[in-house]
Amino acid sequence: MLTPMTREIDIQIACNYLLHELKDIYFFRHYHVANEGKRSVQYKIKLKKMGFLSGVPDFVIEYPKGKILYVELKNEKGQLSSAQKLFKVQSSALETPHYVVKGNVKQCLEEIANIINRYVPRRSKQLKSNSS
Repeated sequence: MLTPMTREIDIQIACNYLLHELKDIYFFRHYHVANEGKRSVQYKIKLKKMGFLSGVPDFVIEYPKGKILYVELKNEKGQLSSAQKLFKVQSSALETPHYVVKGNVKQCLEEIANIINRYVPRRSKQLKSNSS
């Protein structure tokens, strides 16, 4: 029997919940960039005038000393769009960490946790350095 493909929205919601839980341990803030979905041509024009940028990853994670990293989430068969590929290349040129996390919910949660652990300081270390 075939396992149904995971919906990306389910991965995004699960990863958002995990990131909220990890904030008790690590010092960061994150937000989701809602750039998915179908829009009318007129609305796309309006968004572009307002500074909308296609290809922005699903999550932006900001951590101490003005550092950020990007996380794009994809299900098991998801592929980057041309705009997402360009954003990843530009991130590389700017030396900004940019991850494409791909898989089912469990795989994505594990990878997000590993990314946070690699880059983001734990709260206890941050609080100790701020109090010295």
